[in-house]
Amino acid sequence: MGKNRFLLFVLMLTGFLQAFAGEGNRYMVFFTDKAGSTYTLENPQSFLSERALNRREKQNISINENDLPVSSTYVSTLAEMDSVHVFFATKWLNGVLVETTTSQIEIINLQPFVKHVEYVAPGYKLSVDGKNGRNSRNSNNFKSGSMDDDSEAQNTMIGVNEMHEAGYRGEGMLIAVFDSGFETVNQSTFYTHIFDRDKIVGEKDFVKNSGNVFQYDNHGSKVLSCISAYKTGNYSGAAPEADLVLCVTEDISAEYRIEEYNWLFAAEYADSIGVDIINSSVGYSYFSDESMDYTYADLDGKTAVISRAATRAASKGMLVVASNGNEGNNSWTYLNAPADADSVLSVGAVTFDEIKSNFSSYGPSSDGRIKPEVSAPGSWVRVVYRNEIVYANGTSFSTPLASGLAAGFWQAFPELTNMEVMEYLKLSSSQANSPDTLIGYGIPNFVRAFNQAKINEGNIESKFIVFPNPVTNERIIYLYNESTQHGAVATISFYDLKGSEISTKSISVNSQKQLLEIDVSFLVPGTYILNYLSGIEKRKIKLVVL
Repeated sequence: MGKNRFLLFVLMLTGFLQAFAGEGNRYMVFFTDKAGSTYTLENPQSFLSERALNRREKQNISINENDLPVSSTYVSTLAEMDSVHVFFATKWLNGVLVETTTSQIEIINLQPFVKHVEYVAPGYKLSVDGKNGRNSRNSNNFKSGSMDDDSEAQNTMIGVNEMHEAGYRGEGMLIAVFDSGFETVNQSTFYTHIFDRDKIVGEKDFVKNSGNVFQYDNHGSKVLSCISAYKTGNYSGAAPEADLVLCVTEDISAEYRIEEYNWLFAAEYADSIGVDIINSSVGYSYFSDESMDYTYADLDGKTAVISRAATRAASKGMLVVASNGNEGNNSWTYLNAPADADSVLSVGAVTFDEIKSNFSSYGPSSDGRIKPEVSAPGSWVRVVYRNEIVYANGTSFSTPLASGLAAGFWQAFPELTNMEVMEYLKLSSSQANSPDTLIGYGIPNFVRAFNQAKINEGNIESKFIVFPNPVTNERIIYLYNESTQHGAVATISFYDLKGSEISTKSISVNSQKQLLEIDVSFLVPGTYILNYLSGIEKRKIKLVVL
């Protein structure tokens, strides 16, 4: 009887070990090269969209070997192995994500084209036949209008209301949002205009490969609302007319290194489509598996997988806008990756009193760079969930506000590079001359960025410039006249269209290229003629006040 018990124990143990050995996990398999690829640098349109190629051309970015897709020969070899399921590929890091068993990984490691294998998460998760999960919508046309009450405070702080009044609502811009899911977006009346106008040009679930991004979690839904939600008289995101790419990269059930690779896959997908701006309201420093954790020293912009991916995305001409993190009240306190990357616009959170939100993560990066770069409203922000407007807190929400601001500004100055857009937003911020590691360069503002770019970029044919025109609700205009003589006194007069004088001001001009700030709060909405007289110089311009 004892012998039989021992034999039964051995059999049970053997079965357990065999079952354990057969249990699948997720791994990244990296290749030694791209030999056998059917793609060439001479024919980039076979792997990059026209929009992606145009973005590179505009910013003088060359196409190189890391743009080439991975070797289809290597991928096929892996896919033909027993119990090996191949999913997403990364051309930038030259590898693929697989689900397979421990025993098969030993065989994969022996392949001559395999450089190394990295364990990234336990268990099987991905579907082998993901399908598109978009639902149809009823028609309810988007209508433009004045700034909408429920989102006015957060939009006003960064100049989005002036941006909209000037006609910049994100038209022609393509924004990718990486998050944990966009639950109910396809059922909410706040997004009707997106579906009616087919503004979602791409969507992908990298967590389960289900093909349905409108599930899992509502975090991404709330984040998206700060950019895209719109209902006349109720709410407006910062860039409601922008086109969108929606990607699920964050797995809410657990935190493993695979989520960084999901972000990488999404960034490459966004690049190939031709995305202009990536909004990333996710970040990483510690994981469910402690062996994957990063230290503060690792947050140098060069170590974390996601930070290297963000840097590569920026090198392709995309503006990466990333939340700095919500660790300000925790023992960690520091920023998360990918906010540490040097070519990423990291965003902290402030209150409506314009002070740092207590939860907002501190900088700097571990190598001493100012982080966050800018900060935007993140405390008691109004967001949309289902068909309701609710409050939310987090750098997750200050980040899409900054992304929407960047989209409108870039729309106004399409000739700029991604790094120039970032620089103008920093220069427009409230403490640009004295940045710190609490809110960075401060709170960015569309009007200040717009004014600076108007002068610096030299894209106005006339040397006599009045802007913004139409005049926004701040009732401040800026006048720039390049040929004004030093020490002159300029007389500025305002007339209505009947020729009746409304007001005359005299202003000292101290340099040949002086920017004059003029208060026009006395003007009610309408159209006027501004006359400028300084010595023998006479200028006239039509001024519209909204």
